[in-house]
Amino acid sequence: MKKLTTRQFKTFCDIVYKESGIYLTEEKRELLNTRIGKRLRKLCIQPDKYLALIQKDPGEMKNFLDAVSTNHTYFFRESKSFKYLEKGCRDIWCAACSSGEEPYSIAAYCMELGVQPSILATDISISCLEKGKKAIYPRQCSTNIPNPMLRHYFQKGQGKWEAYIRVKAEIRRLVHFGKFNLIKDKLPSRKFDSIFCRNVMIYFDNPSKESVVNQLPGVLKHGGYFIIGGAESLNGLNHSLKYIEPGVYKKTKE
Repeated sequence: MKKLTTRQFKTFCDIVYKESGIYLTEEKRELLNTRIGKRLRKLCIQPDKYLALIQKDPGEMKNFLDAVSTNHTYFFRESKSFKYLEKGCRDIWCAACSSGEEPYSIAAYCMELGVQPSILATDISISCLEKGKKAIYPRQCSTNIPNPMLRHYFQKGQGKWEAYIRVKAEIRRLVHFGKFNLIKDKLPSRKFDSIFCRNVMIYFDNPSKESVVNQLPGVLKHGGYFIIGGAESLNGLNHSLKYIEPGVYKKTKE
């Protein structure tokens, strides 16, 4: 496949931004070339025809967004913020859960506190959600899992699954996966004690960040925590959350 022309690249970027809030800069051109190329080869189609296809076929639009979404995570990533999961914290939303490592880490942490949480785990990527539901991961992903939790809440594979681990059923049942677009979808009907929205807004421009940070706390209980990634910040954005420490904000106003 030939590389995308400047016009094609800009058009794809505009669609990604409109549909997901992800802002792709010129530095991401090669990434977009690579990820779209896989779909184009599979469908035996050229970029302009693919542009027309995704705009009329909702199913292929989902495949397109799935292909271009960046999904990098691991168990107990930036777990320092888990200290805000107090014993009364039962309703939790992981609003950019990727392939499930974050919500399962939170579930295991809460279980160690003697709490059985109800965790909503959402993402824009269908393939990531399917991986999360299967709850099977390469064994090297267990590096950051504390040993007591690894023994209690994960199974080591046997035979052909020897190189893998699986989250045990008692943890899996605490996590409920579903597709959610941070920019376009209607908020859940329930209220949450904590909302994790980590390492996704780093790909948004300020208008998209403001949209997210002003909408999601609408389903956060008073006194609840809104937790973002350690490399992210709400500086310069209009919002009503109280800063606690890097990556951690609290809802103090209704």
